[in-house]
Amino acid sequence: MKARLLRPISGLLIALLLFSISGCASKEPAAATAASQAPAAQAPAAEPEAAKELFTLRVVDPPYDYLEFVTAWELGFFEDAGINIEFIGELSQGITNYQAIEQGIIDASYSGHPSNVAQARAAGLKVTMIAPGMLDTPESPHVTYLVQNDSKLQTLADLHGGVKVGIGGIGSCTSGYVEYVALQNGYPKDDVEFITFSTGGGTMEQALLQGDIDVTTSHTPYAEITLKTGEVRAIGNTYDIFNSGAGGLGARVLADRIIEEHPEVAQGFVDAMYRSRLWTNDHFEEAGDLVAAVLGLNKGDVLAIYQDTNKNVDPSYLDIWFDLAVQTGILEEGVITKEEIFTNKFVPKDAPASDKELHWDGVANRVFHVS
Repeated sequence: MKARLLRPISGLLIALLLFSISGCASKEPAAATAASQAPAAQAPAAEPEAAKELFTLRVVDPPYDYLEFVTAWELGFFEDAGINIEFIGELSQGITNYQAIEQGIIDASYSGHPSNVAQARAAGLKVTMIAPGMLDTPESPHVTYLVQNDSKLQTLADLHGGVKVGIGGIGSCTSGYVEYVALQNGYPKDDVEFITFSTGGGTMEQALLQGDIDVTTSHTPYAEITLKTGEVRAIGNTYDIFNSGAGGLGARVLADRIIEEHPEVAQGFVDAMYRSRLWTNDHFEEAGDLVAAVLGLNKGDVLAIYQDTNKNVDPSYLDIWFDLAVQTGILEEGVITKEEIFTNKFVPKDAPASDKELHWDGVANRVFHVS
């Protein structure tokens, strides 16, 4: 039986973050007796500490593969850091997260890669990479290239000669990777035909099954779901392109205005994301199931992706992305340096030792529905 292909997220957040305010303590003075029998003076009861107001960061609805952000949300790491997350829905077609930050629609982005940040900053957008995210491994790549079982395509080196490649949109980890592969194998970067699927996740994979395209650029969970049909196979993944985890490096970005005006929020964001990266790596299968439940998917559909354990951005990891951006024409060489796209000003606090023993209760407290 074919696995059910999923359609895009359309629901809005239905579980709001709640917090309680402590009640006031009763304060009745003790009755006085004779001076010789008077009890020792009591310090007045302390006024209850007011509940700390959370700072709201606005973001777009969560895509499936940026799981450490969803994990931090579900497990309450953001609240621990004094942050409330508000999901504003999906952006209009053609607007990037970074453009939305510049326009004041959102405050943070948990998708994209360093080359996207470089491109945005080169265009004058005031956004900064403040934390790393996922990394590629052979077992948990963030993009897998699928073909039909009887396809003549055998490896990524075969991606040329007018091969039809499905993408979710032009970008470094979709079209950019494929163009880079073509160039590395001696072919023009436009020696493939890109077919864009902008109607939501799962449609690209359905098009492959129907024979409308030759290869997908599948992110989790669609790679796993489609492989379960038995009608497709993988010819490679993003780790194969660079043989380095840095080839999958995610960029976690804040608006410069948040960093400058609310440094305590920037610190809290970095702290929460660091905790979540470590927790994900320590609870790999559990993390995948958590994200699946939050996003309304089936257990086992989401492949957990290995997270960068560095506390801050490793500048050496950015070299791959600048090379890819320049070679594929995303970025003009020399227009911006890697030091201009990130900050390591906010060093995250050590994660609590108890996080290693922290287990998700198996029930999603915050749920997005798949229509």
